[in-house]
Amino acid sequence: MSLPQNNTKINSFNKLNIPAKFDSDTVSSCPAFSYLEAAKSSIDFKSLISDNISYQKAPNAIFQPADIIDFMVDASILGYSRFSHYENLREDSGYLKIKDFNVPSEKVCRDLLKALPEESVNELRELNKNLLATIAKTQPAKEVILDFDDTVCTVFGNQEGSANGYNPRYKGRPSFKEKVGIISKTDELLNLTLEEGTHHSNHEFLSFLESCIETLPETWYLKRIRADRGFFDQKNFRYCEDNGIEYVIKAKMQNGVKKIIDYVNENPDQYPWVKIYNTFSVTEIRIPLKSWDRERRFVLIKKSLPKCNKKGQMLFEEFTYEYQAIVTNVDYLTAEEVFNDYNQRCNIENKIDELKEGFAFDQNTQINRKCNELYLLIKMIAFNLNNWFKRTFLPEDMHHHEITTLRRIFYRIAGNICGSGWYKHIRFAPNKILEKTIKHLRKALTDFRKKVVLN
Repeated sequence: MSLPQNNTKINSFNKLNIPAKFDSDTVSSCPAFSYLEAAKSSIDFKSLISDNISYQKAPNAIFQPADIIDFMVDASILGYSRFSHYENLREDSGYLKIKDFNVPSEKVCRDLLKALPEESVNELRELNKNLLATIAKTQPAKEVILDFDDTVCTVFGNQEGSANGYNPRYKGRPSFKEKVGIISKTDELLNLTLEEGTHHSNHEFLSFLESCIETLPETWYLKRIRADRGFFDQKNFRYCEDNGIEYVIKAKMQNGVKKIIDYVNENPDQYPWVKIYNTFSVTEIRIPLKSWDRERRFVLIKKSLPKCNKKGQMLFEEFTYEYQAIVTNVDYLTAEEVFNDYNQRCNIENKIDELKEGFAFDQNTQINRKCNELYLLIKMIAFNLNNWFKRTFLPEDMHHHEITTLRRIFYRIAGNICGSGWYKHIRFAPNKILEKTIKHLRKALTDFRKKVVLN
C-alpha cells in the first residue's frame, strides 16, 4: 500500500528532515554550571578535598584523587548518576571549557574507588565536616534541630554487605539500610550510614548521633533531635537528658503505651482531650513505662474517623479513633505545639526522596561494599555543596527547590559558552526567569567573594 504523494507534503517533510552537523565547540547542556564552579573556587573546594584525602596516585598520574572526586561531585549534581553516564558529561564541550579540558574518564573514577583504602571512608566524612565548617564561617551562629530517619535500599545483584531484611516494596530481596541525620529547615546532611538490610533503625543509633554532633560546626548549636518510633528507646532518652539535648520522638504503640491511652480515656476529668483540628485532639500525661527508671512526658494524639456501615458508607454520627504518642523532655511547649513540632520532622522523608531520586542514594551498584560506601559519601558531599549553593547564591524563592527542579530550570538549560579568557560569556535563548536568576546570582557571587577575601 503506497501513501498519497503531493509536492506540498514532500516539501513539508523535507523542511523537517534536515541534515545535521557535529562541529560546534560552544554548545553545552549545562553552561550555568559555571556559576557553581565559581562558588566552589571561592571556598577552594578542590584544596578541601586534597587536605582531607591522604591517598595519592603516582606523581606522573594525569589525575589525582582530588581531581577525580571533584568530577564525581559535579556529575552527581548534574544528574549523571551512573558511571556509564559520565562519558556524556565528558563530551560536553561547554563543561570541558569550564574545567579547562581536564576531565577523568569513568574508568578512572571506578579505579579510584577500588584503590582508595578503608580509611578513606572516614576521610570523606571528615571532608564533609570541613565543608560544613567552611560554610559556617560565612554565616551567623545558629541553633539547629536534627531529624533522623532511615530507608531501605534494594539491591539487584550480589553486593557485599547487603542482606535480606524488611523490604516493604521488594519482599525477599536483599537490601541495605541507609540512616541519615539532616538539619531541619536548612537541610544540611551531617552523616549517613550504609548498613545491612537486617539492621533495625535503632542499630547503634547513639554512635551515629554522636558522629552527627561531632560534625556540627562550632557555631551551630544542637537544640533538639526528632525521630520516628524506630528510635523509641530509653537509652536514647537518657543520653539526651544527660547531655542537655531536647528530644521529640514518636512512641511505639506497644502494650505499655496502649495501657497509658486506656488509662487516660478512663480518667477524662484528669486528662481531658483538647480538640486542636477538625479530626485531632491532644492530651498529655507524665508516667514511666514498666522498664523505665523515671517518668517521662507523653503527648497523646487522638484522630477521629467516621465509622462505615456494611456497604462501606461513612456514618458521620459514629466514630472510631486512631492514637499516636510522642515522648519528649521539652516542657515549655504545649501538647499541641509538640504535635506540630514533630510533624515538621516529616520533611526528612521528602529529603530522603530527593536523595534517592536526585542523587541516586539508593543505587548501590558496586559489588564491593567499600566502593558503595565511598560513592555514597561523595554523593553526600555533592548534596551539601548544591544545598549551600542554592541557599547562599540563588534567589530566595529557589531555596526550597529540589535538585530535579534546579536541573530543569537552571543547571541543564542549554546554551553556548563563547569567547575565551576575560571575553568568555554564555549565550542563552531568551528566558526572563533565567536572566533574572543569573543577574542575582552573579552579584551574590561577587559579594561573597569580597567577604571571603576580607575575612
